[in-house]
Amino acid sequence: MNAFDMAKPLLLAGVVLLAACRNDEPMPSRGTAAPAADAATPGEGAPGAVPRTDAGNDGDGDALAVLNAINDHEIAMGRQALEKGVQGPVADYARRMIDEHGSNRQQTDALRPTPDSTNARAQRDKGDTVLRQLAGKSGEAYRRAYVQAMVSGHAEALATLDHTLIPAANRPDVQAHLQQTRTRVAQHLEQARALPASEPPPAQDASQQR
Repeated sequence: MNAFDMAKPLLLAGVVLLAACRNDEPMPSRGTAAPAADAATPGEGAPGAVPRTDAGNDGDGDALAVLNAINDHEIAMGRQALEKGVQGPVADYARRMIDEHGSNRQQTDALRPTPDSTNARAQRDKGDTVLRQLAGKSGEAYRRAYVQAMVSGHAEALATLDHTLIPAANRPDVQAHLQQTRTRVAQHLEQARALPASEPPPAQDASQQR
């Protein structure tokens, strides 16, 4: 028997002992690595929670576009009234509407309204309908219709600011502009209500009274 044959029993015993030791070691659990595999990718939210991109600016832009449609209508109404020849306090009021709504329009443009907003188009269409209705009137009938349109139009604009435009605004500069506009629109409404109900008859000179 050579040396290798003598060592065989010892080598076999060592292999059996090593295998027994390895069998006694616990197997790694399949769930141990699961958290790493299931971990959410950084930046991902829960299913359905999709981040809104620039959603606030959309509301701001739409509100500003609607406001400009109101401004344009008041300017057009003022110009129509002057073309129809209104006089006295009503003419003064029409000029004030042209100036103040024109100034507000420039301020609104600087805040970047949404171009061709759907809601703004609807507001413009509504204003155009009123313009067409008054276009067929003249004299005292037009004057009364214009004053009534200024009362109802500014009351409606005030409600639109309170219930639609101001709540839709998110940017602080837009909110501030709409609040300032609301103050001016409320003043315009009170001024329209204070206009005389009818045009006083022209004064007669002494020669006509004889």
